[in-house]
Amino acid sequence: MAQTGAEDFFANLDPLMVGIAGAIALTAASVIWAIRVSAASKHQSVHWSDRLAEMEARLEKSDAVLSAHPGLVLVWEDDNDSIQEGWGNPKILGGPAALASLLSFSRDESTSDGTPVNQLLGALGNLLVNEDSTDEPQTLREKINDLRAHGVAFSGAIVTPDSRSIEIDGRVAGGQVALWLTDPAARMVEDGAIFGAFRERAADLHGSHALLERAPFPAWRRNASFELVWVNRAYTEAVEAASALDVIKQQIELEPSLKKLSASATNNRKAEEGRIIVNSRGERRVMHVIETPLHGANDAAIGGFATDATELDAARIDLRQHIEANQRTLDQIQTAVAIFGASQNLVYHNAAFQQLWGLEDAELSGRTYHGEILDKLRFDGKLPEPADYDDWKTQQLTLYTEGLAAPGSERDGGAPDEIWHLPDARTLRVAKQRHPLGGVMAVFEDITEQVALEAKFNTQINVQKATLNNLAEGVAVFGADGSLRLHNKAFQKLWRISASVLDKKPHIDEIAGYFDKKAINAADALADMRRAITSKSPEDRAPRTDIEIAVSDGRTIAFGTEALPDGATLVHFLDITDSREREKELKERNAILENADRLKSKFVDHVSYQLRTPLSTIIGFSEMLDGQMFGVLNDRQKDYVASVLSASYHLRDLINDIIDLAAIDAGKLELEQKPTDIRALLENAKIFAALKAEDTQVALNVDCPKDIGSAELDERRVKQVLFNLLSNAFSYSGVGGAVTLGAERSNGVVKIWVEDTGRGISPADQAKIFDAFESRGPSAGAGLGLSLVEKFVKLHGGWVRLDSREGEGARVTCFLPERQPASGETDTPESNAKTGAKGSKAAAPKRKRKRKSAKARSSATAGRPKAAE
Repeated sequence: MAQTGAEDFFANLDPLMVGIAGAIALTAASVIWAIRVSAASKHQSVHWSDRLAEMEARLEKSDAVLSAHPGLVLVWEDDNDSIQEGWGNPKILGGPAALASLLSFSRDESTSDGTPVNQLLGALGNLLVNEDSTDEPQTLREKINDLRAHGVAFSGAIVTPDSRSIEIDGRVAGGQVALWLTDPAARMVEDGAIFGAFRERAADLHGSHALLERAPFPAWRRNASFELVWVNRAYTEAVEAASALDVIKQQIELEPSLKKLSASATNNRKAEEGRIIVNSRGERRVMHVIETPLHGANDAAIGGFATDATELDAARIDLRQHIEANQRTLDQIQTAVAIFGASQNLVYHNAAFQQLWGLEDAELSGRTYHGEILDKLRFDGKLPEPADYDDWKTQQLTLYTEGLAAPGSERDGGAPDEIWHLPDARTLRVAKQRHPLGGVMAVFEDITEQVALEAKFNTQINVQKATLNNLAEGVAVFGADGSLRLHNKAFQKLWRISASVLDKKPHIDEIAGYFDKKAINAADALADMRRAITSKSPEDRAPRTDIEIAVSDGRTIAFGTEALPDGATLVHFLDITDSREREKELKERNAILENADRLKSKFVDHVSYQLRTPLSTIIGFSEMLDGQMFGVLNDRQKDYVASVLSASYHLRDLINDIIDLAAIDAGKLELEQKPTDIRALLENAKIFAALKAEDTQVALNVDCPKDIGSAELDERRVKQVLFNLLSNAFSYSGVGGAVTLGAERSNGVVKIWVEDTGRGISPADQAKIFDAFESRGPSAGAGLGLSLVEKFVKLHGGWVRLDSREGEGARVTCFLPERQPASGETDTPESNAKTGAKGSKAAAPKRKRKRKSAKARSSATAGRPKAAE
């Protein structure tokens, strides 16, 4: 089926259409083939153009090389036909000078062809060529024809009619023939110039050699084995030899190490420098040595010379010592100093500079530049913060480049001092100046304290002026010459002198004249004032006070004088008219107060007797009833009697506390101190407080070392202190609470404390907790217990501290010295600070108060704690 379909398809094709389609396909193939051929042809054209350009460049280089030849080169590129026609048309290569020299041989020849080649070869063509390899010489024309026709090379010379020789050389080079013509006379001219230069150099060398021979410094020359082959006269004198021949013969070296320096110069092929120390003519000399390779022949391998650097070395040592001394000095000062080189690198800084900016050693080691340090300090926040940091930094570095002196002139000049206010509140004064050796030296002075002192000084001056002007006391300062220097408004107002007079700085004599007009019988006092101001005698300049002057208007003015350190004298005046009136009133009031104090003492004695005596009777009969000495009591009667006893005991304790407070305030209570065992004291207090602890259901603990020892205490008063503290702790601790009684010894002080777990004390109550008759809370008493605690502790020379927070309990600590200061000893600053103003009165000497009932009261209170406050 498929085969039949294909046959039908081809049978139905139109022959015309088939022909057209074949023509189109052939045309398309032809176009594609033409495009590819065109592209390949274009590529080949570009390639051969590049090759042609390259070959032309090489040819130009070859021609340039041949043109540098001192003779003349003729190059033929012809065939056999051109050989028969004559000399042909060769290419001429060589310099113009060589062509001109050879053409001089043809000036007598006359040919029809006037080209330079024809003229030259026509003149030389019939001359015989002299060759070493043949006995039958030929003419130059024949040699050239054989060379061009058969490629026969030759080399020889021809002699011109004027006996000048020309060197001839013919060669075949590829498809070319080259003829070399050289005029020996021109070469000799060049050689003559060389020999002339050589003779000049030889003369210079001879002169240099003679100069080195007479030079004042040692010079020498060595061979390849580093042996001396020549030395000058200075070298011979330096080694103290008889002659230069002896030096060379014995190989006397300035210093043996110079051979190593010579070997190093030879190996490195460059000059090597060194420093040697020699002993010449009994003197120690420092020599600077240079060994350098020589490019001469034979024995001229190494040359060297030595210059005397003794003075330079001494100057360097002296300079180094000065620099080190200056650096040590700068390291000792507190001002920061940094020196930067001409390239702005840090070359020196003292310890104060590193400490001022807090820089590490690693940050200042190596090559550190001024600008880098500024950037580092700004990054660390240690520099002022200007509005434009880049401009500010440029200003800091302008001293390196702007306003420099001319070369060779003195380097001086500096920048105005600057004040830097640093972020850390420091203030620096910065001074920069050009360093004489190049670069800049910067000095950073910390003036923070100075600025603060200046501000304080100015403030004090202003305050002083304001204070003087606001004083009621008149003040006047007179100089050593007696003239008025300073006065306040009160002085002017007190003596009613016009300001215009005082502004003229009048003399004391003029001022005293004003005083004398207004004073009454004050001549002696005013004369005494003049002497105190103008005299140089120590007796006259001694301080004076309370010298009174009566004024005509009824006032009384007191004055005094005080010598000042600068030779001036301060005179102070005070209107004491009102003081005299007040003094009279105070004397009257003092008499009334003394009378009231006597009445108070009588009242205390009266209360002591009138209240305690009947109270003792009540307590006595109540105790008899409580003991059922007159019969058995029923339960209600026992309760009544117990209530009466409790109230009586409480009233007795209050009366005793009031009497103790009055006695302490009056300075009449004296302690009876003796060595007291601290541990036993606390155990005794625990025993007597155990009943109170059991009643309140509070645990009582003792925290005290067994070996705490003893201290000088009034045992009865300290027990009273402990009973008051324990009573308060029990009262303010709830059921199930705990109270700790403790003690410890530290640095000569015995600390005794009572700590509870109660409700604590508020900050507002803590401020008044030790005041008399101050009490807070439902369990509070009369408010005398803690006041007595503080007063008894202060009588011992100690102090009391309260530590408490609301809801966390309280701790009261008594600080008692181990021993009391002996009579005449002064209190320490610590005890004065802690005792305070209240303790100063209690620390005064006490007068022992004797009362009839003291012994009875002591026995009645020793075994019972005080009532809770």
